[in-house]
Amino acid sequence: MKHHYWEAPIVIYLFLGGLGGGIFFLSALFDLIIAPGSGPLFFAPVFFALAALALGCFFLVFELGQPPVFWRVFTTKTAIIKWGAVLLSVAMIFGFVWWASYLYVLGWEWTFGLAAALEGVRPIMLGVAGVAGFGVMVYTGVMLSTLKAHAFWATPALPVLFTVSALSTACAAIALSLGGALQLEGVALLLAELIHEIVHTVDIVLVVAEIVVLLVMVLSFYGAGNVCTHEVAARWVRGKTAPLFWGGMVFGGLLLPLCLYVFGAGTATSALVAPWLVLCGGLLLRYLCVYSDERAPIPGEVRFNERLPKKDAAFLTAWKKDENLY
Repeated sequence: MKHHYWEAPIVIYLFLGGLGGGIFFLSALFDLIIAPGSGPLFFAPVFFALAALALGCFFLVFELGQPPVFWRVFTTKTAIIKWGAVLLSVAMIFGFVWWASYLYVLGWEWTFGLAAALEGVRPIMLGVAGVAGFGVMVYTGVMLSTLKAHAFWATPALPVLFTVSALSTACAAIALSLGGALQLEGVALLLAELIHEIVHTVDIVLVVAEIVVLLVMVLSFYGAGNVCTHEVAARWVRGKTAPLFWGGMVFGGLLLPLCLYVFGAGTATSALVAPWLVLCGGLLLRYLCVYSDERAPIPGEVRFNERLPKKDAAFLTAWKKDENLY
């Protein structure tokens, strides 16, 4: 059985990291620029962003295999994972402070004083969390593309693809949770509907862009890639992974929600089913990429492996346990 460079926990980490980072970025964009004063509407989306990043960090620490010394990731000087850890920490800390300043929407009287104390720093908190969130989105693709030995990952198209996908899944999550924990009426209801329309339109553009980037990357590798990238692309296009790629990723995760967005606008399928399909497609994309970790052998590796003794070689089987021949 082939041993993969990374396993399922990293798939979940990359998905949740991009999702949480995208929610922070879009929340900051809306509350600070597009629709100032819409902060309370993003109370629930930011909560899910915090939960996604926290859970993603758990899976990362679990995959690294030494939870008690996870703090060492912050002390390394060159590893790309350090910058991911820093960006995740900044996004969660500043995002949590911003989220805590809106706890009063739950009706808890003891939070009114906290909201008054933090009101003046809300723009700073959300702005920093949004910038860090954008960095997290890009980092999820850069993390793989820096591993040059794995040819399918080592392409500048991967960070672009993961960033577009992260923004798309963030739009889907916001569409599902915007205004949660609030009784929407009057101006707040109108503002929520306006933001829904904007998010809906933006996600259509992002899904189209993701389809283009994904197909260009995979088909270019299939037609003109090196041996490793061609092997992976061939498996995606017409091999054992083709049903997941064409049926799950391209159709179920991109084309179907796109059709529901465009032709089912205003219906429950567009508002509920399509966002969930986009989220599932984002997770499937990370799964396919992480498990496409073929690499070219380094010079002499094949020759070395060919010279290793077989498991049933005579000098390996001659000795028996507890037997002393001398």
